[in-house]
Amino acid sequence: MKSVLDMIIIRRHTKCFLHEIRRTLIAERIPQYKERSALLPGGLNTPFPIVVEPDIDLELLFKSHEQLQENLQRRHWIVDVKKVEHDYHLWKKLNKQIAEATARRSQLEELHQWGEQLYALNAKFLVACLRLPAPLHGAVPEITGRKLLYEYGSQRKSSLTMRSWRDLAEVTSLDAAPFSSFAFGEFAQLEYTLLNYFNKSLDAYNMQFCSTVNVVKSFVIEAFGYHFSDIKNVFNIVAEHDDDENSVELLHLFGTSTPLGIVSPFIRTNFTSDALPYYVYSIGRNYNPHSGQSSCIELLAFSNEHSQHLLVDDHQKAGDERAKAFEDILKKSITNCVNITHPKDINLMSNSVDFIYIQLATIITSFYQRLNVPLRVCLSPSYELLSYESLRLTIEVYLPSQIDYVRVGSVSLIDDYLARRLMIKHNSDNKSYVAMVHARVADVSQLAKCVLEASQTIGRGIKLPSVLSMR
Repeated sequence: MKSVLDMIIIRRHTKCFLHEIRRTLIAERIPQYKERSALLPGGLNTPFPIVVEPDIDLELLFKSHEQLQENLQRRHWIVDVKKVEHDYHLWKKLNKQIAEATARRSQLEELHQWGEQLYALNAKFLVACLRLPAPLHGAVPEITGRKLLYEYGSQRKSSLTMRSWRDLAEVTSLDAAPFSSFAFGEFAQLEYTLLNYFNKSLDAYNMQFCSTVNVVKSFVIEAFGYHFSDIKNVFNIVAEHDDDENSVELLHLFGTSTPLGIVSPFIRTNFTSDALPYYVYSIGRNYNPHSGQSSCIELLAFSNEHSQHLLVDDHQKAGDERAKAFEDILKKSITNCVNITHPKDINLMSNSVDFIYIQLATIITSFYQRLNVPLRVCLSPSYELLSYESLRLTIEVYLPSQIDYVRVGSVSLIDDYLARRLMIKHNSDNKSYVAMVHARVADVSQLAKCVLEASQTIGRGIKLPSVLSMR
């Protein structure tokens, strides 16, 4: 009996050992792990192909030392700004020397040396600039917490007769699927009812539905501020090609209804002027190592006019009169969302990205207000913003079982941050980059919990809001 147990133990250890060897061999065969950047690969033999040509406005980026430093400090980023600025001046000097020597066709030996210095500098300096965050919008709160703009409904307190969504829903977790759960009955049906509600509501505004992608390449996630080898924040997939056993590619799973999924179809797109503004949305799954999977609805708006409120100049300070005027208009428009009775009440034809932002925030808030759930709309502080966001409006709905509000939607100003990295332009001008607004219209999986708890009645089961029960 003992010998049989020993054989089983040895077999298990051998299996684990072989598995670890295979993982090590695959990791060694992925040269991407040794590369600094997928968005701006260096060298002729780089493992990453050159898919896009990022174009960062370095002059604007380094126009104001104070604004750059303030942006990083408010986001809680630790960057040696003086070192980056020193590299910028060296980069400008080398480019000027090379241009002058090339024009005169002289100083061939120095030209070779300058070229080598510039090549080495590009691998560090330009990559560092690509990863710097977007400039802040003037309306981003300077306070430490979120700034409340709008609140609707009263919080329903939890009681002994009130059940949480876990008690009301038939949700099962399986060991075979650690990042997901399976819902049955009314809870599962409610998710589809909510998806249908938002889908029809968006269609009423003639927004285009887009079939997006689940998996993206490394250069795409780097444009959003992620790193291709950071397994804590993304699901990495190792793809081995059948025709070449030594060819291994690193791919990344996010889901169809994510900012990465909805932006990907437009990489290297050149919009015509009469096509803008352009609105597109997607419905699908979102995959995240921290929160698992969820059903979401994403929206993307394109414009050929850039924001007038970005803090890129010493003369533009956070909280100035223009920023306050923008915040006042935003607050007033969201507050009046209850008066929207028809899509014609909203103007989506303007190319002003600031106006588009206000209109989308108003439309999406009205969707939630019709659900008759306690909600609040807040401006997120700078330290909550992702690197590609200049401004974010967060929509939260009250969840009684948590005695707190949970985030279910957001509207983010991106301006041309992603467009410059992913070559999304308008007209034939190579320097005309589109401005974008991204919105998470709804995290339906999270919202369903809030609606379920808010809709329960004593002795009469679940009574859904009228806009859902009619569907």
